[in-house]
Amino acid sequence: MARLIELIGELTLTPSFRPYESLVMSIISQQLSAKAALTIKTRVKAIIPAITPEDVLATDEEAIRQCGVSYPKIRYIRDLSTKVLSGEVMLDQLQDVDNAELLKQLTSVKGIGVWTAEMFLLFTLGRPDILSLGDAGLQRAARWLHVLPERQDKNYLGVAAEGWAPYRSFASLYLWRAIDTGLVDSGLPVEACEKPLQA
Repeated sequence: MARLIELIGELTLTPSFRPYESLVMSIISQQLSAKAALTIKTRVKAIIPAITPEDVLATDEEAIRQCGVSYPKIRYIRDLSTKVLSGEVMLDQLQDVDNAELLKQLTSVKGIGVWTAEMFLLFTLGRPDILSLGDAGLQRAARWLHVLPERQDKNYLGVAAEGWAPYRSFASLYLWRAIDTGLVDSGLPVEACEKPLQA
């Protein structure tokens, strides 16, 4: 990992100040290309300028549907909104909720799975010690980084990440960047790699 950090350079996490809006946009973006998701999110923001649970619930479902949001996703967003307002999902006191409890709360919302919840903790909240064992890209990059033999359970992260706590989110950022810059697919061990151009 030290060699990978040397190759890539400094990476940082920047928390968002709009956690509810980030979750809504994550739900909208599911299973869509980046371009399609951006178009739909822009339309939604045009009819709901302040993305709050109250404003979302007050907006006519058909108006949201006309933006390109599917009916199932509208149901997921409304379920999230209701649970935020009832306090079942505590987005107002995030500093008081640990990772395990917040994952439990988030995955109680229809349409939010473990991976989406983990990405929220990592990218939106900037929590430093999140590791997504269900992320196939991270598993592949961890296998490359540590030159691990084939495993039946495919859990290369579980083997590699023991020493990364309490900064596993940052380790994840470096593994994703190793994929994006072509290091993982280079066919070379990390020790033999040169600094990628787009690092």
